[in-house]
Amino acid sequence: MYTLASKISKDSLEIAIWLRVLDDFKVRVQFARNSFIGLVAFLTIWNLQSTQKALAQTSNWDQYVTGMTVIGRPNAGTSCPPIVWTVAPDTPAAKVGIKPGDVLLSIDGHRDIDIRQALPLLRTTEAKSSAVELEGEKGPYSVEVGRIKASEIYVKQGLKEGPDGLLFPSDASDQEMQRVSKIQSEPPRDKKVFNVGHYPDDMDLYYPGFELFVWDAPNSVMVGGIEVGPAKKAGIHYGDSVVSVNGVSPGGKSIAELEKLFSSRSPSNMKLVVDRDGVLKTFGFPLEKAADIAAENQKRRYEGKMIPAVIPEKYLRCWKGQ
Repeated sequence: MYTLASKISKDSLEIAIWLRVLDDFKVRVQFARNSFIGLVAFLTIWNLQSTQKALAQTSNWDQYVTGMTVIGRPNAGTSCPPIVWTVAPDTPAAKVGIKPGDVLLSIDGHRDIDIRQALPLLRTTEAKSSAVELEGEKGPYSVEVGRIKASEIYVKQGLKEGPDGLLFPSDASDQEMQRVSKIQSEPPRDKKVFNVGHYPDDMDLYYPGFELFVWDAPNSVMVGGIEVGPAKKAGIHYGDSVVSVNGVSPGGKSIAELEKLFSSRSPSNMKLVVDRDGVLKTFGFPLEKAADIAAENQKRRYEGKMIPAVIPEKYLRCWKGQ
């Protein structure tokens, strides 16, 4: 789910302190950007100014994971338990019937655990199974869930491991991975377009499914956190420098002007030319409504932020003010 080079990660939920455990890796990001794949098996701590490294999350390539993504608030106690956000298809978690929205009650007898405590219990160095207790729509249930190598999931999702254990699209070049891995910071929020967790303020707008970074030096507009959506499916990567959109250069335009240039009030198509390490690439794709892209990424708007759509109503309080 969420998400790579879009260095996977930048994965975009604007939640300063919650963690997401794709039971496999750990990344601090303030604006969770699942911008690439719906991370499938790692732990992610979304924390501000996460740069591409968030996008590219640490892979823990050789560790064993269940295939479920778990989210929650650290040190929140039993009143805010870890919740399953996504379950990757054809993984041990999927095969035993674990569903998004299920509440994690215990792992191998360990109860009352928060998201931080869940990580070392979910990811292992060997393919062993664990006894997991959860609460679903029909009440509590217990399963014995196995594990597979995280690399198996990454490969199926079209990812590969790059520098520093970061994850990138399988078609990313060595030059691109080196460049992206060196990005250490993002521009401030007022220098971003579609900055509500990679989404516009108006969820009825049609847009490409990514945020934009506006850099003063050098003067350029770059693709930032990217969601599973039309641009990602067409082949756009995190870090691509935008040359033109529908024949118009984005250079020198204000944030408001860029939002209008990159979005539409009605269905339309976009022709995007980007510079990727000196090579011009042209992509064409239809824009999609922001609300529909959010639904595909299992996210929703809550108190002005993007949060996982699967969070049960009784636990929304755990995300208030975050």
